Amino acid sequence: MKTKILLLLLFCSGLAFSQVTIKENEIMIDVDSNVKSFETVIEYIKENPGKNKYNIIAPNPKGYSISIKKNANMQPVLQFDKAESNNGVKINKDKVGEITFKRNTELTITITTTDKDPVEKVYKIKTQTDWMWTTTFGANAIFYTNHNRFISQTDNGLQKVTEIQSNKTTELMPTVMFNFMDYQDTISYGFTGGLGINFEEIAVFAGLSLGIGQNIILTGGVGVHKQTLPNANYFVGQTIDSSVTNDNLNESQYRINPFIGISFRLDKNPFKK
Repeated sequence: MKTKILLLLLFCSGLAFSQVTIKENEIMIDVDSNVKSFETVIEYIKENPGKNKYNIIAPNPKGYSISIKKNANMQPVLQFDKAESNNGVKINKDKVGEITFKRNTELTITITTTDKDPVEKVYKIKTQTDWMWTTTFGANAIFYTNHNRFISQTDNGLQKVTEIQSNKTTELMPTVMFNFMDYQDTISYGFTGGLGINFEEIAVFAGLSLGIGQNIILTGGVGVHKQTLPNANYFVGQTIDSSVTNDNLNESQYRINPFIGISFRLDKNPFKK
């Protein structure tokens, strides 16, 4: 997501709640707001660390107590009782601190009023998690680890069961995949699961995934699907009636086989980072 669009969305969320406004390099807290809690998420911009530095602005004429924690650690704030520094340069009383966001950072701002019955307000602002779910569409190639099957052959005038290897060693199946991945880097990794369907059956897939540019997903793992295998009611060399066909000698069974696949994230250009 582009930075300007993200900041615009966050700015709108601040207006909606009317106590927190986030814009580039500033987090502005409305200390006098009646809302007692607020939580929002901002994006960690890996390519430009300077975009992750924010001044915390909280106009506080009533002298409310303000504390800031980065994750679980207390952060230092400016002193409100100083109008100017020792060298005569004025201190901006509105700035109560600053924060540099990193991956999985949570900033907690706690404001305690000085009323007779103090009210505590807690604002939480955190970076977006590195991991997220996405849905992609593509195809998986299933590799048969066992592709034997029974056929009927004539031996000395008798029909007997013979085992052969089928020429069908792989199957290509359209799929929808659900990927849980780290999308911070151009080359990402994660976990995947999904469903495949053709005109005859449904298959279930699970495995590992590799994302390229966050849009092209390569996957590998195991799939559970229907496969034609020898019927357990027959055995090699068994004499059978001429009415028994090759279809009778085999049956569809659910099997686990390895697969590899490729899928595309269609909410973005799959060939663009």
